[in-house]
Amino acid sequence: MNTQNSKEQEIISKSGNPDLCIDVLSYSKDFLESKKVLMTVPQWLSFVSHISGMVYRSTNEEPIQSVEKEIFNEVSSESIEMASEICKQLSNLHEDEKYLLSIHFEAAKLNEE
Repeated sequence: MNTQNSKEQEIISKSGNPDLCIDVLSYSKDFLESKKVLMTVPQWLSFVSHISGMVYRSTNEEPIQSVEKEIFNEVSSESIEMASEICKQLSNLHEDEKYLLSIHFEAAKLNEE
């Protein structure tokens, strides 16, 4: 087992529902590949951590604090829509979760430049 997989497994185990977390990550990976979004290993691990946290919040019905949407004005609508699509895979998430998740896609887009 390589280091990345063991790191991923450690992060996933903290989600409180590893099976659900793996399902959402599998969906996300396929979805991102279809959108041609490529993440570096550190970006992917950060994304895995965020998804793990989302699964935990969804499972335990713990909302995030509202965010000021204005600070996301420079985030592309495409990234927000992608994040929204992934957020739909979980119930009991605060609507603002998509804004926080969208940052991962914006960062990945910088890899292309």
